[in-house]
Amino acid sequence: MRIDPGEVQRLLDQLVASGAPGAGARVEDEGGTHQAAAGVAHIRTGRAMRSDLRFRAGSLTKSFVAVLVLKLVAEGTLSLSDTVAQWLPRILPYGGEVTVAQLLNHTGGVPHNAPLVWRELWATAAGRFRAWTPRQLVALVADRPQDFPPGSGWAYSNTGYALLHMVVEAATGGTLRRELSRQILGPLRLSRTSFPVNARGIPSPSSRGYSLPLSPQLEVLDGPLVDFTAQNPSYAGAAGAMVSVLGDLTGFFRGVLGGQVLPRHLLAEMLTTVPVPPASIPLPLFERYGMGIMEVETPAGSLLGHAGGIPGFLSIVLSTPDGGRQLAVMVNVGDRPPDPLVEPFIHGFRELAVGLFS
Repeated sequence: MRIDPGEVQRLLDQLVASGAPGAGARVEDEGGTHQAAAGVAHIRTGRAMRSDLRFRAGSLTKSFVAVLVLKLVAEGTLSLSDTVAQWLPRILPYGGEVTVAQLLNHTGGVPHNAPLVWRELWATAAGRFRAWTPRQLVALVADRPQDFPPGSGWAYSNTGYALLHMVVEAATGGTLRRELSRQILGPLRLSRTSFPVNARGIPSPSSRGYSLPLSPQLEVLDGPLVDFTAQNPSYAGAAGAMVSVLGDLTGFFRGVLGGQVLPRHLLAEMLTTVPVPPASIPLPLFERYGMGIMEVETPAGSLLGHAGGIPGFLSIVLSTPDGGRQLAVMVNVGDRPPDPLVEPFIHGFRELAVGLFS
């Protein structure tokens, strides 16, 4: 891979021109690292964006949680064939039918709770600061019918990762936060990544995060960007609450895909992907999904990674399957459609990825 700093900078400049206050990027390969940034990290003060600032990583959290679960499988604490009911009796009417493996790759048919959570976030000024427990997040959809019989379809489900949150804690007797630190963040020396519990802010140095204003019905409203930095990310929990930096995220995927974290057979399980139905994922870049990992086919070949969207931030990390090369980009606005920034973000990122990995 030959890094073209001009191409990286052009993407970031385009994202800022499309409406993001700021954007950062990090590209790594065996030859070194290139970092770039554009725009501002703080609209009011005009503080410049930097590629090493902390931000909310959104659904990239799922990759960390999936690797943690697989590590627990490796040590015999869990099995991929364990059912939800084995660890969490009576939490779902159909808990005896859904396995840990199906929660990891979104094939369990457990309904997605995000639309219900999002309505509360925007319903009142205090909505973004509510403290949610994983059990409450599951309860939002526990009485709803399954999307499909377990194993017969695919549908993105934050609820599934709330269930995994509780399974990890039931199996280990510790908190998810402790287990992530002990099993992943510590060994991989990801010192600037954290899993906040009911913490409203982001540790410094960090970027502010902004969102288009939405109605309680999730319709985009006219008006200036809303500073959404301060929020209680417990509503995202194991599905999206982590705070990180681009360098830690690329380091995580490099370590995992490079074989430093999981036994070979469990890494193969993680990377066994299933087709993703069109338009069924919040950030429509990926065509296949494994256990907490997304796969995209490009003219440069298959690339692996994940996307992260949470009010205030959008991010994507892609890697070659061997973990040898990574591309990570973040912007400090938005989350998902109908956000008009999503399309240029996805399009620009894909073009840059194809160029860098070819």
